[in-house]
Amino acid sequence: MSDPVAEALLAMDRRGFLRLAAATAVVASVGCRGRAIPDALAPPAGLELRVLSIRSYAAFQAAAMRLIGPVGAEATRSRRVDPAAAADAAVARLPELGATLQQGLWLLEFGVHPLVAKWLPFTALDPPEQDAVLENLMGSRWDVKRDLFQGLKSLAMLGYYADPGTWAALRAPGPFDREGIALAMRYELEPETEARRDPAG
Repeated sequence: MSDPVAEALLAMDRRGFLRLAAATAVVASVGCRGRAIPDALAPPAGLELRVLSIRSYAAFQAAAMRLIGPVGAEATRSRRVDPAAAADAAVARLPELGATLQQGLWLLEFGVHPLVAKWLPFTALDPPEQDAVLENLMGSRWDVKRDLFQGLKSLAMLGYYADPGTWAALRAPGPFDREGIALAMRYELEPETEARRDPAG
């Protein structure tokens, strides 16, 4: 896992995030239980999650689709990429941070005002409402909310760009595609002019 992601999750843990999330989200979730996860956000059949629960997978996928931009969101919606599965695999390599991520996603999904700017589960919100929640986290005066946003954003980017399906979606070679990289490096940046060909010019 990249250092920025680990640092963001460690910051959440250092600030007692687990205790805060556990104390607030459990209470907030009482009124939200029973709401079905949208099919578009549920893990695909056959995917074995190592750290995330089905609900936290869906919450992460919903957040990632708002954070990685419209191209990434469409690729995720069409199942060409899976940022949540990639994030689950990445965090599994650092088990001591898995609980922190789980609690953070639990709070994102079930938390309500004043900790999270909403009253419904995150996965039940429309995209503009999800954007408002994330913007509130990003610009909050509370360190713990900004830490949650930074952790989600860093892990969403890692999960998205680590997925081989992303390279096709972006029409760019992946880091291990030697032929694709070589081909991409052969294009001319600017048309060559007579003056540039003639040293005296």
